[in-house]
Amino acid sequence: MGLRHAQTGGSKLFEFIFVVLLVGVLSMVVLGYMLHYIEVAEKSAMESAVVNLQSSLRMRLAEVLVQNNVADGVRLAKDNPMNWLYEKPSNYAGEFSDPEPDSIAKGNWYYDRRKRELVYLVDMGKEFVPDKAGMKRVRYRVSAPFLQEAPKEKRQFSVNDVVGGISLVLVEGYVWEFK
Repeated sequence: MGLRHAQTGGSKLFEFIFVVLLVGVLSMVVLGYMLHYIEVAEKSAMESAVVNLQSSLRMRLAEVLVQNNVADGVRLAKDNPMNWLYEKPSNYAGEFSDPEPDSIAKGNWYYDRRKRELVYLVDMGKEFVPDKAGMKRVRYRVSAPFLQEAPKEKRQFSVNDVVGGISLVLVEGYVWEFK
């Protein structure tokens, strides 16, 4: 009886270790998938914020056109794009002048007043390729060619100049590919 009891106890220990290892491996696989989908969600949220900004710009330009208000259009071209929104996203950190790289938490937007850029700092970024400066970020700028093309002494713009000449553009393309 003693020998049989020892063999049963040993096989139960082996089964327990096997189950623990199996659960551990499955947990790692599930965790890998979860992290992947969290990063996909981050990319989608970032791109959704950009779509909201572009839609807000179109709405503001429509107001400029309807009201025939060139001055508001010119102000729009010089403004922080987050000010176009009626409600800023919860991950908008604010306006800064050339902030230190680690002073703003990852996963947040901020506006750099000096560079006039709207910047998103990538949080997860396992599948994100860093920019030329080696940073994981996406940068946008308001493009208003009519402001640069007109001589300073001749700053008379029409509503058509303003409405057709303001857009939100990428400063540098980014690569965020999922395998």
